[in-house]
Amino acid sequence: MQVLYRTNRLVMEQESGLSCVTFNMHGFRQGHDYLVDLCSDHDVVLIQEHWLAPFDLYKLDNVCNNMICFNSSAMDQAISHGCLRGRPFGGVAIYVKQNLAPCTRLIKAADRYIIIQMNDTVIVNAYLPCGNDNSVQVCYMECLANITNDISELDFHHVIFGGDLNTDF
Repeated sequence: MQVLYRTNRLVMEQESGLSCVTFNMHGFRQGHDYLVDLCSDHDVVLIQEHWLAPFDLYKLDNVCNNMICFNSSAMDQAISHGCLRGRPFGGVAIYVKQNLAPCTRLIKAADRYIIIQMNDTVIVNAYLPCGNDNSVQVCYMECLANITNDISELDFHHVIFGGDLNTDF
């Protein structure tokens, strides 16, 4: 596997030739143009922080004509209680080239992560919480435990785990 580091993204190319990139958008409007470029250059694109509410997720479907998009919003609970106060937040998505769609299936779409399976490869895109207080650490560990649980029954040989991990290893 070849790994190349670039500003705000990590590019991975497996021996199979599958090109995968991860990108923190810091908002749909801000990252849109770069996302279009990434979609034209890669087979799989993992994005975090699109900041779209559930009723705006259709915008992700209109970015690239030759890709399908699996997505989720992190703002379901926030907007269910009325008007959003403060700035929007979170949200994850995975774009997959249409020619790979027949061998791809959605495993789980949660507010902090999305899991898909492509043949014998599981792809996880996560936007994990940041901070050092106890509640953030508990949320972090719960998210990782949920991901582990969601893939535990799958039959796979490879895992690609990307996203914004918000931690210093």
